[in-house]
Amino acid sequence: MAGGSNLGGDDEPIVDINITPFVDVVLVLLIIFMVTAHFIVNKGMKLQLPKAATAEKLQNQKNFNIMINKSGEFMLDGKSASLDFLKSSARSAISSNLKVVAMISADKDVVYNSVVLIMDALRSEGVSDFALQLDPAPQKK
Repeated sequence: MAGGSNLGGDDEPIVDINITPFVDVVLVLLIIFMVTAHFIVNKGMKLQLPKAATAEKLQNQKNFNIMINKSGEFMLDGKSASLDFLKSSARSAISSNLKVVAMISADKDVVYNSVVLIMDALRSEGVSDFALQLDPAPQKK
């Protein structure tokens, strides 16, 4: 053939698969995984918890992770939420026979009323278990 080379012949299709883009994507995903895994690591102590014959399994429990910022805006499980959405989520979880535990993380400068408002709204829907998440203070030597 004039003007070019005949790599595959006239009758044979080119069947080589270029895996370079695939390798690039896999390496990028690996880097993303390694970076995000660093933030997910539990920063606590390694414990071997004792076993108890009467311990309850937490299968019928739904944790509501609520975060409140300085301006009083809050998020439910990492998503921006309104007070009505919070109440309806609690109502639907309780109607599904789930025990709801509200785990509240509030900024240290948040107005106390914002926390009370959320707790009151959840109590009105039947939530009775609350946990306030804190950072431990540094120990004095």
